Amino acid sequence: MIKIDKKTLSEMEADHPGIEAQIRSFEEADLPACSQCKSQDTAAVNVGIIPRTMYIAGATTKFKLIPNGPKPGKYFCNTCKRFFDKE
Repeated sequence: MIKIDKKTLSEMEADHPGIEAQIRSFEEADLPACSQCKSQDTAAVNVGIIPRTMYIAGATTKFKLIPNGPKPGKYFCNTCKRFFDKE
């Protein structure tokens, strides 16, 4: 779910061209349900904190950012707060 308003998204796009399309691609991604609690509220896990990834993480619940690897799982459940792989 997008967590920011259109004005903020436009400001982000001005500073980071193409970021709006990246955010929308995460929003439209078909992510698996949590393998533990079965919630559909999940996110793709990404590694590396740079301004662009911080903006994306702040803009959508479908993008989970961790500071460094390795990834504890390919996906993150926003409901039970656990990392998991597809199955």
